[in-house]
Amino acid sequence: MSDGQGRKGLAERRARKSGRRRGCPVCGKPPSPEHRPFCSARCKQIDLGRWLGETYRIPSQDRPDGEAAPDEGEE
Repeated sequence: MSDGQGRKGLAERRARKSGRRRGCPVCGKPPSPEHRPFCSARCKQIDLGRWLGETYRIPSQDRPDGEAAPDEGEE
């Protein structure tokens, strides 16, 4: 067994153990080894476009530049 097959087997065992199979995050098809976790280059590019277009966002407590924070001491 080569190193790549060992990793694949481990990932499959973990997915089976957790009770769910992981598919492509874009379309849900089984992932392809060369584009993992995606099924194809197309889905990989769609996901990148979503990140660059700010469809996906990571929540933050930071305020946008120029916006003043509310004063906590005022009532």
